[in-house]
Amino acid sequence: MAQERVQLDPQKFAEQFLNTLDIDVQPKEQNLESAAKQALAAYLSAYFLAERFNSTENSFFVDKDNKGIKSSYQRILSELNDY
Repeated sequence: MAQERVQLDPQKFAEQFLNTLDIDVQPKEQNLESAAKQALAAYLSAYFLAERFNSTENSFFVDKDNKGIKSSYQRILSELNDY
């Protein structure tokens, strides 16, 4: 049985995540720089999370000792919870 690797496109993932956020900017009522910083922080957090996911997924296939965890999905969740 072949194991398939799951790879995320970090840019697409971050863009989709940013699109799901409810960022309503009212220029007269809100500081635009503050809103931009929040959006940038959200984008970069999602981008680098996807990068870490891909790295963890790649290392699973190299690591022969999976420490009792049966699937790559379970291992990835376990490692991502450490962040």
